[in-house]
Amino acid sequence: MSTLPAGKYYIGDPCYTIDNDKWMELLELFRDAGERGGIFEFEGHPCAAFYTRWGDGQYQIQPTGDFLPVDAGMIGMIPAALVTDDYDGGIEIDVFGETECYEEDGTLTFGTYVIKTGDDDEEDLC
Repeated sequence: MSTLPAGKYYIGDPCYTIDNDKWMELLELFRDAGERGGIFEFEGHPCAAFYTRWGDGQYQIQPTGDFLPVDAGMIGMIPAALVTDDYDGGIEIDVFGETECYEEDGTLTFGTYVIKTGDDDEEDLC
């Protein structure tokens, strides 16, 4: 499964959305989802999360231009039903149909939302 169903979601670092007492459970399911992350079920809800290319930092999400802080080295699309009341650092979206979610070369895609977490120019690393 590489899609999430219609619904209300949060896009951002899941460490800001999930209660601390359930965080380790989410991490275990996330790690089992694939080498770079993927789709998994948590608390009966489908979720998507992927590692960022360079770990923690701030990454801009398009098309909104918002910057997402990352402290757990990942960005996910988590159903609003799982989000704690005091979350901060992500965006809320409404999804009206099946939404494809994947990671490719450090670019994370959640339907029409794209987050480039790698370098645009690999030569900058030299």
